Amino acid sequence: MKHIIHFFTKDKVFTIAFILAIISMFLITPSKAYLDYINVKVLVIMFTLMLAVSGIYETHFFDFVATKLIEHLKSIKWIALVIIIVTFFLGMLLTNDAVLLTLVPFTIFITKHTKKEKYAVIIIILQTIAANMGSALTPMGDPQNIYLYAFYDIPFKDFLQTTSVITISGFILIVLTSLINIPSEVCELNITAPHVQWKRFLLYMLILINALLNVLRIVPEYYTLIITIFLGLLYGRHLFKRVDYHLLLTFLSFFIFTGNLGQMDFIKDGISHLLDSKLSVFFTSIAASQLISNVPAAVLLSAFTKPVYWQQLLQGVNIGSMGTIIGSLASLITFKYVLREYRSQTKPYLLTYSIISIIFMIIISTITLLIS
Repeated sequence: MKHIIHFFTKDKVFTIAFILAIISMFLITPSKAYLDYINVKVLVIMFTLMLAVSGIYETHFFDFVATKLIEHLKSIKWIALVIIIVTFFLGMLLTNDAVLLTLVPFTIFITKHTKKEKYAVIIIILQTIAANMGSALTPMGDPQNIYLYAFYDIPFKDFLQTTSVITISGFILIVLTSLINIPSEVCELNITAPHVQWKRFLLYMLILINALLNVLRIVPEYYTLIITIFLGLLYGRHLFKRVDYHLLLTFLSFFIFTGNLGQMDFIKDGISHLLDSKLSVFFTSIAASQLISNVPAAVLLSAFTKPVYWQQLLQGVNIGSMGTIIGSLASLITFKYVLREYRSQTKPYLLTYSIISIIFMIIISTITLLIS
């Protein structure tokens, strides 16, 4: 019984989503129509990506790449900039939370090794924003992108055209902020790249490619799921334990909750009336992300946003990953590392993160609106 209670209370976002789903089920009687609420494609893509990334992480590939890129550098400024840029570009191919789970510990190790821990907080802040801005570009970059890409059946090229303004402007701001805030101090970096289990890496890459083929709509989701389970059982059974089932169940709960809300005409008409223009969708999605995080905001608002406004919703929830630390679930990952490693720096971290994020959010929002 304790294990069950722990499972349902471990992840607060899941707990809230689950409770909302249960409440909505008392208002709309469960029926076969519930099956239409569930976006199977989203769940399959996320499950496959989680399994693949967990396996690739185990091979030490990410640490290998990061180490090779910085091992000959002699200044903390350039070491930090390379780590931040690697975080940015890896975020495009993998989910932002997976990249941060891998490279934030690497940053902590490097700053300790070079005795430059005083710069760890600012590097981690910029890494977090880099992961969010890099992942904003592609459908597989973060959960809300995976969801909106599938929900609105967005063409891949149109998706990239819509999000590229956010990623490009974000990249420029991140690089400039890094160069300004991190001094060019000499440091010793005597490290060697870890050994990569290349055979396993190639096997797990097959699972990742399997997910990408589904994202590109080349392979149907049910084939993707079968291939993923087959390869996982054959070469990495332990990886099934590393899948974030709370996140998958959070999406499932929100599917039920928003689906039931959509059946209540007075709620559907009221919220849809608020989302009846490009600007209202854009700013509502940014604001909602600050309050409930961008993943729940994307799922909730999509139930009431007309297909003609998908671009504004997509841009809004990605820009909304900045601002408050709640804006992106991935941001909470790095905050947990700060709490554990630099507890005395918690307040400075939150203040600096908020200031930089809000400034970035205002600038990128302005550029996005001007270009759009």
